Formats: sequence, structure tokens, C-alpha cells
Amino acid sequence: MSTADAYALAVFACTLGVAVGWCIGRYGRRTAARAAERAARPPGPHPIAIADELALGLKAFEEACCDPGFVSRGLEHAPATCARKDQPT
Repeated sequence: MSTADAYALAVFACTLGVAVGWCIGRYGRRTAARAAERAARPPGPHPIAIADELALGLKAFEEACCDPGFVSRGLEHAPATCARKDQPT
């Protein structure tokens, strides 16, 4: 092996080492950033998911009952607005 070949091989090895080191460092920084983000989040479900579930629940309630029925826990209903026509007034 000539001196030029050894020099080229050394340059290639250094370049490869820098690239691998950069990738490992980037992976470590991304992992640390993800861990910090998870630690900063409050525990429990995401607020947007809670709002979506609440909206779906209210829509299902509107289809199933009426406001007086909700307030009186099913004892009173407004027949004109209640979706459940089989309920007593």
C-alpha cells in the first residue's frame, strides 16, 4: 500500500467517523428532546381529544333526549323538542 492510498484511507475513515458521530449525536439529541417534551406534558389525555369526546357526547345526548330530561334526570321531558317520543311527559 502506497502512502497516497494510506492517506486516502485515513481521510475516508475520518470522514466516516465524523458522519457516524454526527448521526449518533443527532439521535441522542432527538431522544433527549422527546423525553423532555413528554416530561413537560401534563399526564392524562390530550385536551383536544377531551373536547372531541365531549362534543360527540353532547351530540349523542341531543339525539337521545331533551334539556328538561337531562336536568330532571329523566323524570320530565319536553315532547315537542325531545327526540325520544316514547317518553312520558
